[in-house]
This record gives sequence, C-alpha cells and structure tokens, in this order.
Amino acid sequence: GYFEDEWSWMAEPKQAGCGAFGDLGTHALDLLLWLYGLPDSVTAQLARPMARYPDCDELGEAMLCYADGCLASIAASWVDLANPMPFMLSATDGHAFVLDNQLYLKCENLPDANGNEPWLQLPEALPHALELFLDAINGKQADLVSAKEAALRNKVMDAIYSAAAKQCWEKIA
Repeated sequence: GYFEDEWSWMAEPKQAGCGAFGDLGTHALDLLLWLYGLPDSVTAQLARPMARYPDCDELGEAMLCYADGCLASIAASWVDLANPMPFMLSATDGHAFVLDNQLYLKCENLPDANGNEPWLQLPEALPHALELFLDAINGKQADLVSAKEAALRNKVMDAIYSAAAKQCWEKIA
C-alpha cells in the first residue's frame, strides 16, 4: 500500500483527520473557495473500492451548491493516481481545464482563447509552498493562507464528510 511504516497514520482518519478525499480533495477545495467563495451547502459520496485501509475512504466526490444556483464538484482519489484532469471550470461564457499539466482556455471575450491549444499567457509561477512556509518561519515576507482561511476550508471539508456519512445535504453555517 501507499501508507505503510512511518506513513501508516495517513490511512487512519482518527489520527489524520480524513481519508483520501480530505488528503487530496483539500487542494481542489482550496482553489474552488479562492475562485468562488463559500458554498451554501454540500453533499458527498465516499467509497473504499480497494478496501486497503479499514474505515478510511479511498475516493470521493462532493457537490457544492452556491447561493446563485451554481453547482461545483470535486473528485479526489488514492485509486486513480494519474489524475488525468485535475481542474475544469465551465461557465456560460467559456471554460477552462487542465490536461497533462497544461491550461486550456476558451472564452469569447478573450482573444486567442479558443480552447484548442494550451494557454501560455500565465504569470510567473510561485515558489513551492514548502519554500514559502520556510521563508515565513525565517521571518521573510511570504503570502501564506491565513489561519482564518485554513479554518474555513476545514469547516467546509468537515461538512462534506458529515454529508457523506448522513447521505444528505449539509448547510454551511
């Protein structure tokens, strides 16, 4: 398995705080909350198709419902390691998706955004998150997630896990 020896705690939700969905889905959730804000309610389905880890989800999919009627979904898994399409955003005026680590963008209001070729007009990449964290520890300026933002993401993820356990929609208070 992936989590043996010193990493076995990762597959123990009581110790890790979550399973595969929380482990990997938190990154998509972070991006979604940054792009679109706090949802009104969430629901989810979690599963253990490989049954490698007792009482630990190995995959999941969540739906997030927003006040304006927008629906978003997040899928995350320890089963599909290829993660062929880690991000897709569809809207009335266009869409964006990542495929093979390339951003594709189609938007009628953006010249040359035809969706057929990778979009290369991107800002310079930020340093790795670990580098930013170490910079902050060493007193350097670093743009990190605030404690309030991290707590908000935990609140939404907790609601997702609760909704999956109860098989219902959970309101985000």
